[in-house]
Amino acid sequence: MINEQVVVREAGREAIAEFLRSRTCFELIRASGKVVVFETNIPIQLAFYALLEHEMMAAPLWDSRRREFAGLMTITDFVDVLRWYHDNHGRNGSAIEGLAARSLSQVLEDEGAGVLFTHATEARRGEERQEPQQQQQQQQQQRMEDEEGPRAAANEQGQTAADYGALVAVDANASLYEACETMRRRNRRFLPVVAPEECGVLAVVTHVDVLDFFVAHFREERRLFDQPIVDLGIGTFDDVVTVAHDTRLRDVLDLLARRDLSSVPVLDDHGRVTGLYSRADITFLATATDADSVVANLATTVGELLRQRRNDEPLHTCSPHASLEFVFQLFAEVKFRRLLFLDDDNRPVGVVSARDLLAYFIDAYAAAPLYDDDDDLTTSLPRPHSLPEHRPSEPLDVRAAE
Repeated sequence: MINEQVVVREAGREAIAEFLRSRTCFELIRASGKVVVFETNIPIQLAFYALLEHEMMAAPLWDSRRREFAGLMTITDFVDVLRWYHDNHGRNGSAIEGLAARSLSQVLEDEGAGVLFTHATEARRGEERQEPQQQQQQQQQQRMEDEEGPRAAANEQGQTAADYGALVAVDANASLYEACETMRRRNRRFLPVVAPEECGVLAVVTHVDVLDFFVAHFREERRLFDQPIVDLGIGTFDDVVTVAHDTRLRDVLDLLARRDLSSVPVLDDHGRVTGLYSRADITFLATATDADSVVANLATTVGELLRQRRNDEPLHTCSPHASLEFVFQLFAEVKFRRLLFLDDDNRPVGVVSARDLLAYFIDAYAAAPLYDDDDDLTTSLPRPHSLPEHRPSEPLDVRAAE
């Protein structure tokens, strides 16, 4: 019986991995999609407000002096940089005003703050650690890129993912499997998709985008996903990080940065979940009237910040006994970024993200720790809600809700 379960489990993994290998990143790009690119000489505050205005979670950075991409800026980057300036420049309004006056390039070059742009600095930090032989290979690749374009150089080395300056990206012809593997291997939450030969950024995709495409197009008649998700080792079920509702916001942000998490469950006095606080939540900025009020908001409690949110967004929860099939069906209905597993007393016992789900099929033997799922640009108040009972006898029908 155990051997049969293993065979079924591996068959399911291979079926989804094969699907991801057979589809390209170009299929993820929406006809009405848009990409916003920032010059690194603009003020960081202007870039932040531009992300909000265009409802973007990340944007490529272009260094016109070097004539290359310098990576990505995300909402989370701005929040982390603001927190760093607050903690290292006096914890007052003047520190926030000082950040507002600095350009993206100045922040990127700052020894303390620049490293917080994780999608813009990892490539260069990696270059500094390369051995001479690796540097020589990189120089050879750069010469090929200058003569024939990045795609040709990548093909020469058997790759479809390449570094465009400090921009880790894949071209539109790369498979979804390669895109997910690149994000896993390079610890990326966002991945630019680049036009072949032209190096123009067509889109910036996330694990949620890939999973959304998967549930809309994957079909499988065999019953391969009936096992409980906790038994498959997907997600975190032994060390769920939580915070109390009376924890100060700056301490919550510090915890998220130290543990490299994108969100954390907020608990009441009885240990029950009352909401989910995202690292990219900008409520404390949206409700501020000046730099001093930003500092005051950093000292307020996370529970109060949750109450200040203007909209209501469900906190997606599930039983720890739910099968992988049920989790797929739930994603098709609600498009969760992360799913909390609660016990009968509404206490968190596990969490699974879209990234965790894809990682399970990308590399069956990968043991490297993964970051949590993509940051969410949201200012709404999540709340627990009831889900239908898990019925493992239902057939698999992984498709998007009509």
